[in-house]
Amino acid sequence: MLSAVEYVYAIVCALAAVPLLLALGPVAHAANQTSVRLLGGALLAFAVGALAVARDPVRNRALLQAELVFTGVATLSLLWRLVSDGSQARTWVLLLGVGAALVLLAALYPASRE
Repeated sequence: MLSAVEYVYAIVCALAAVPLLLALGPVAHAANQTSVRLLGGALLAFAVGALAVARDPVRNRALLQAELVFTGVATLSLLWRLVSDGSQARTWVLLLGVGAALVLLAALYPASRE
């Protein structure tokens, strides 16, 4: 089950990284393109890391821990945005997906210690 979650995590991270790295869509009008590209690079690195975790979770436990921290911080950032900016449909959708990923990664983590 952890492998399936990691493959989905990798696909989503890679899909999110492409428009950030290439400045496509609404990202093209962002004020700070360097930060946008850094985030895209980080998401691409997490995609590669998720593929490594999917192959061998025990050996790549540190990558899984980094995913948990990153996903937890992303969840907190989205919650902060909802509190400070009000209810936005896109933020709620992102929060549901990121929150679900955080719960699944945390719940399946002990199973990776086999």
